[in-house]
Amino acid sequence: MQRVLAVDDNPRNLRIIEKCLAGGFELVTALSGEEALEIARRFHPDLILLDIMMTGIDGYETCRRLRASRAVAPCKIIMVSARGGSADRLAGYAAGADDYVTKPFDPDELVSKLKVYLRLKSVEEVDRLKSDLLGLLSHETRTPLSGILGPSALLLDDPNLTAEQRELVEMVCDSGTRLLSLIEKVMYLGELKAGLAPLESVPVDARDLASRCIAAARRVVARDDVVIELDVEGATQLDGDPRHLGFALEALLHNALRLSPSSGVVRVHVRDCGAGSVISVRDHGAGIASEFGEHVFDEFVVENILNHGEGHGLSLATARLIAERHGGRLTVQSEPGNGAEFSLQLPPRSAGAMAA
Repeated sequence: MQRVLAVDDNPRNLRIIEKCLAGGFELVTALSGEEALEIARRFHPDLILLDIMMTGIDGYETCRRLRASRAVAPCKIIMVSARGGSADRLAGYAAGADDYVTKPFDPDELVSKLKVYLRLKSVEEVDRLKSDLLGLLSHETRTPLSGILGPSALLLDDPNLTAEQRELVEMVCDSGTRLLSLIEKVMYLGELKAGLAPLESVPVDARDLASRCIAAARRVVARDDVVIELDVEGATQLDGDPRHLGFALEALLHNALRLSPSSGVVRVHVRDCGAGSVISVRDHGAGIASEFGEHVFDEFVVENILNHGEGHGLSLATARLIAERHGGRLTVQSEPGNGAEFSLQLPPRSAGAMAA
């Protein structure tokens, strides 16, 4: 049962709240802000209903102190007051409250609001757990992977290996490299989402960017049977972060090379569209099924999970996020059986405001 702490210096108000929440929640009450702080440290509530006008420390100060407590900070806080002016609401939000309820409140509406915020808290807890778990796995996996990849690379230099032994060592190297790549992609996407991967804004020539990324993609994806054509139209100057933009474009090229048929052609088209630059990457592979198209930029989503060989949807999800951070967008057009075209659209110089 989810835990709720109700704080009000008027016992009558607490009895009303107890009646409203009877049976649906584990409820504890406090008659002052000081008492609420003490109870919260022991009770660890999921949500706090906090009156504003109380003797002693008021609701605003109580809220600030609750948010400063690491043990209590994740809980949801809803301010309750007879004063419903915008100034009072803004003061509550500034103190750290999630929402504001004006007295007298409708009991059904109050319960519904509590359920919404408790559901939101549960989702946030799951997301936080996944983030912490991924961070832990990434940190704890890199060291043993280094211990696998280093010696494996040395073994491959041994001329005395038999053909079977060399094949086995190559399997170890390939599997370790793929696992390390996955870990790095997860960490990179997480850093972008959390705003921990700063983006600088410097002049970037889209033609040069495309040329460098094509060369880099060639080194990573061994597809000598696929031709890459580069076509450039007009001025292609923009402001952006070349490292992050390079990752986004290389992700599109890797995807196109991997999905292209033998003797296929990947066309990279760089053009000035008047409202910025567009870098499109078109392949002639199998295309994207219509029912999968809306999920193509979702992380950890693959089109055919039962016959899935490699790729986790992380690169395309990261590329879209990079485009958005630059004030642009990443789109795709595809016809099943006739390939796909991904378009990285970026604003012109000094036109896009990059998000932190």
